[in-house]
Amino acid sequence: MSGPVLEGREATFRDILADTVAKDAYLCLPPPRRVFHGDAPEGERRIAGMMPHYGLFFGPMSYLVRRRGGAWEVEVRIAVEPPTGAGAGWLELPDCGLSAALGGEIACRGTPYARAGSTDACPGSGVFTARATPAAIRALLGRWSAEAEGYWNRDARAFGLPVRYDFDFVLVDEARGQGLRVDLAVPLSPTCGRTPYFSAMRAGWSLPVLAHEVGHVLGLLDEYEALSGIVRCYPKTPFPGAEISRMGLSMKEETRLLPIHHYLVLRRFFCREPESIDPYAGAIR
Repeated sequence: MSGPVLEGREATFRDILADTVAKDAYLCLPPPRRVFHGDAPEGERRIAGMMPHYGLFFGPMSYLVRRRGGAWEVEVRIAVEPPTGAGAGWLELPDCGLSAALGGEIACRGTPYARAGSTDACPGSGVFTARATPAAIRALLGRWSAEAEGYWNRDARAFGLPVRYDFDFVLVDEARGQGLRVDLAVPLSPTCGRTPYFSAMRAGWSLPVLAHEVGHVLGLLDEYEALSGIVRCYPKTPFPGAEISRMGLSMKEETRLLPIHHYLVLRRFFCREPESIDPYAGAIR
């Protein structure tokens, strides 16, 4: 599905495809050509379920996929609760990206996390902090909404795929007040950290990491050794060949969402609705 970019990496991504589908409650494998360039019916579907990660825990997936005018649209809305309690007065940020919006209200020095040259999602390569005011939180969510989807749209365009992504980060109270569909509701943690996407969205995550985490909400799995990168003595170790993938090395600006990733998100539109959201339902009778 990805042409020369996967040369020498075919076996790894063939295994990734098989493993992801085997763990999914949406059971179908439409041909990629049909998904990307076929005559799919117009309409929209809410995709929802659970995906198993490392055999240790289940994480939710939820998104809206729409077919309109011969192209695909994929929407994800994540609602966050502002931080509370000890340490909630400040936000750790990954770079100086909010300087224009916050002016002198941000401390900003050092190397942005995404350019630190590290495989650590939280390299601590600089000091980027702001008071956790309502204005700062709104600016952070606005930046996430405007830029995180850019990684997905950039890569879809690069491979000539007819799909556009729309990621929306909002406050829980606003989503509730406006009656908005929410795909994931979590706390906003004021720090960086190596925690599951469904436990919190973290202010210190760089945009490349955030794009990776939204990939989990879209039902994609990690493409690296289980638990690697959690402790410094066990650095992030992608599967052989997956170092080019956003789901393999999340923190790198240059890694990409490959056609296989877009396929895995879109193919569920063609599948029957699962009898259960548990991907292992029916495996043991």
